[in-house]
Amino acid sequence: MNGILPTHLPRRWRNCDKIVCLVALALALAQPAQGQGSAESRPLHERIDALVSRPLESRKLIPAKLSSDAEFVRRVYLDLSGVIPTAQEARTFLDDPSPDKRARLIDTLLAAPGYALQMARVFDVMLLERRVPAGGTAVDVPLPAWRAYLCEAFAENRPWDVMTRELLGGDGSDTARGAAVRFYLTRDVNAHQLTRDVGRLFLGIDLQCAQCHDDPRFKDYRQADYYGLYAFLERSKLFPVKPKGALLGELAVGTTKFTSVFTAKSGETHPRLPGGAMLTDPALEKDREYRVKPGPNQRGIPVYSRRMALSEQLPRGETPGFTRNLANRLWALMLGRGIIQPLDLSHAGNPPSHPELLAELEAWLVARHHDIRGLLREIALSRTYQRSSELPDGSPPPSDAFAVAPLRGLSAEQFRWSLLQATGRIEAHLAKLEAQPKKAPAPEAPAWKQLADRLEPLERPSAALLTAFAGLPGQPEEGFQPTVDQALHLLNSEKLLPLLKADPGTLLHRLSSMEQPEPLVGELYLSVLSRRPDAEELSEAGQQIAAAGSPEGRNVVVKSLMWGLLLSAEFRLNH
Repeated sequence: MNGILPTHLPRRWRNCDKIVCLVALALALAQPAQGQGSAESRPLHERIDALVSRPLESRKLIPAKLSSDAEFVRRVYLDLSGVIPTAQEARTFLDDPSPDKRARLIDTLLAAPGYALQMARVFDVMLLERRVPAGGTAVDVPLPAWRAYLCEAFAENRPWDVMTRELLGGDGSDTARGAAVRFYLTRDVNAHQLTRDVGRLFLGIDLQCAQCHDDPRFKDYRQADYYGLYAFLERSKLFPVKPKGALLGELAVGTTKFTSVFTAKSGETHPRLPGGAMLTDPALEKDREYRVKPGPNQRGIPVYSRRMALSEQLPRGETPGFTRNLANRLWALMLGRGIIQPLDLSHAGNPPSHPELLAELEAWLVARHHDIRGLLREIALSRTYQRSSELPDGSPPPSDAFAVAPLRGLSAEQFRWSLLQATGRIEAHLAKLEAQPKKAPAPEAPAWKQLADRLEPLERPSAALLTAFAGLPGQPEEGFQPTVDQALHLLNSEKLLPLLKADPGTLLHRLSSMEQPEPLVGELYLSVLSRRPDAEELSEAGQQIAAAGSPEGRNVVVKSLMWGLLLSAEFRLNH
């Protein structure tokens, strides 16, 4: 198997150093739109292309050509569905001569239940960063409830400002959307951890170093800003409930004071968003500060909640950084890096690479009530997103120019589901379910829930993949950082052996029934790499299959070819 692998990497990958192949090189760029009319009247994706192209011309950078259909179909499935297309889905798209097929595919994927599952996985990792509470599941929201909350939100295209109010304002008692409290519970309702993460994830600013003093690196990050945000959160407390789970309680009193370890200068603050005005608690009569007074077995519920004030004040278009952070993170999701990079270090010393573009995206989101699905559609429609990952002639352009599509490592979730897809495990499982006797009709579940329930039996057998390729708890997953442990897992783990079995309906089972090498190799490449083999690849694979001799030897060769493609950089990367 190892002797076959190098010769069956596509030619564009063969001469690359392995490490170089596994690191993102650059980002996509578009040429100017050709349509007429004012900038405001043109669709956003055309304005994106124009704003990305302008700096290219001034910097004399050559953008990559438009991606091939094979590049595009694999990329857009991974980004909007979280999994590569099946061989039939890839074949249907590649054989479609319609000029509008890319736009139609984008709309189809955004309307499909797989979109909600993909965005739920993306935002689960972004918001929780794979954390678990110190008290474990005993004080956490059950995982199915949290997933359902996210899936439902993205299925209905819930605006981001509404989701943010739920995430920051909920205490866990709402039967419909109480699972949003998991954002607090996975951080043990630690006010300092929450202050840092609310700033990073919702405003794009990491104030961690401002906890003890003004940040000496960035003059924008002041200790007073840190404690203004901290004051919204420090009164909130963890309140465990029996038999399992937890809610949030809150005190009605508490003063926020701070002292700089550099200057010994002290300060006191009320709640205040960075760059915003200070809020004053309303005057309340003594002994009337609580709706429910806290006690040994009683959760405190104040009349005035600072945490609720945070959920009302932060997710607004006029809050500095809120909409800009969303625009920057969605851009990075689709293009591999942000217009501001790192995503949580927005400050005067780290300006946007394309300030006009970021302002355009921000204004579009405000005007359309923070429409996540709509912005992803516009980005996917742009020629910027649809650029090839093959470098143009000359030196590689800077990654912040968005001149070339990036080589992005698959997330742990994308890799897991794409391995199951490529080997035919998902199709075989769904076909088996379809063949089972139909049960009595149940109340109609949402499409995302039906798909999630059908895929759930595949999760446990593939859990080792997710564990091996997931990032460390509490760390943002930005960029591609392959490890030796991951390589060893792919090469040696016995838990991957079931993928190589020719069970009915799987890829190896389908290939075993194909007598002619050419259609066999074509099906293999479409299944694993979402493209057809070129002439050299077809010839090399065909020769090895023909030389195998016996049917048993032929199956061994085919299995080795499949495994070689699965281990290739081309499969491991989104390009």
